[in-house]
Amino acid sequence: MKDTAHSSDPKVVTDIWGNVDIAYYEAEAMRMRNEYFQAALAKFGKRIKEAFQGLFSGSPSTHGA
Repeated sequence: MKDTAHSSDPKVVTDIWGNVDIAYYEAEAMRMRNEYFQAALAKFGKRIKEAFQGLFSGSPSTHGA
């Protein structure tokens, strides 16, 4: 039976033999890495969208008037 790790609970997740469950921590690291990359990609996409909107929906230039 696995223990669950919580941010406020310092328990270590162990395997059925009582050893540190490396596979669990590798999976958690991958999950966290994926969450970070998804958030970064979403932020980048939002910035690109805002940049294009600024280029094409800006106020008309009065430079030639």
